[in-house]
Amino acid sequence: MRQRIEALVRRRTETDRRMGYVWMVVPLLPFAAAVTTGAAAVGIFVSILPRLSSLSQQTATPNSVEPVVGGILALYALVMLTLLIVWFFGALSFYYLIERRNRHFARQHLLFGTINRYLESKASASENVSQLSYLLEDSIYEEHARSAGLWALLFLLVAPIAGLIAAYNLTQDMRKHDGYQSKYQLALAPSMVDAGFPRPDIPAYNSRNRDPMLFIILSAITGGLFWIYWYYTLLKDYNNHFAEQAEFEDQIVRVLNPPQTPRTCGTCGGIVPGSARFCPNCGSKQAA
Repeated sequence: MRQRIEALVRRRTETDRRMGYVWMVVPLLPFAAAVTTGAAAVGIFVSILPRLSSLSQQTATPNSVEPVVGGILALYALVMLTLLIVWFFGALSFYYLIERRNRHFARQHLLFGTINRYLESKASASENVSQLSYLLEDSIYEEHARSAGLWALLFLLVAPIAGLIAAYNLTQDMRKHDGYQSKYQLALAPSMVDAGFPRPDIPAYNSRNRDPMLFIILSAITGGLFWIYWYYTLLKDYNNHFAEQAEFEDQIVRVLNPPQTPRTCGTCGGIVPGSARFCPNCGSKQAA
């Protein structure tokens, strides 16, 4: 079972995706697009303004109408292209944000479940170990998977609304996850002592108590500017959690697998690895 625990710890390289802060381009894109489109609209309007004046003073001809229509079509094409770029990168980023949340939660549930069963095999009557199982059951019930593909599609269809709801869920999920994580780590140390292991040196968990409803209000009040910071916290909080979780898991593995003291062969006096049945130096059979 310890090998299973170590395998799940190694799997974090596949599940705990660290998203770089280059993704901050996503919340900045709408503002950059608005400025670019506005500047282009002003430029096109200035260029066709003489034509508009002439159209108001004389009968319209194809030569006078075509530049106006062309300018309007060019502006429309620019607006649509800008919206497609914003929608695409926004949908892609939320797909990655939700998918890494799902994969991390699923792996952690498997890992904690395996740790719980291992400790139960060592100390089945321990109340601390039972508390670990209760906490895991509650977290599995609350931390169900969310469809990353569905939310990416919803972002493409109703970007502002779907984006806010997805951000709300991601923030609220991490808030709840922090609570379960803090309680689990507090209960794990005495549970491992009850199971006969040294007490692990687990630092206090760094909870991120962010209020997603407050973030929605602040985003509305600031005309969307606070959304830039909110998106930054989505990247930062999950990245930091993965780093802290890695240190916590490594500490547990070290406690469960303490370094073995080399044995000495009774025949030749050579060093024998802890799991070896025969001496590598003289070939003598070793006591179990």
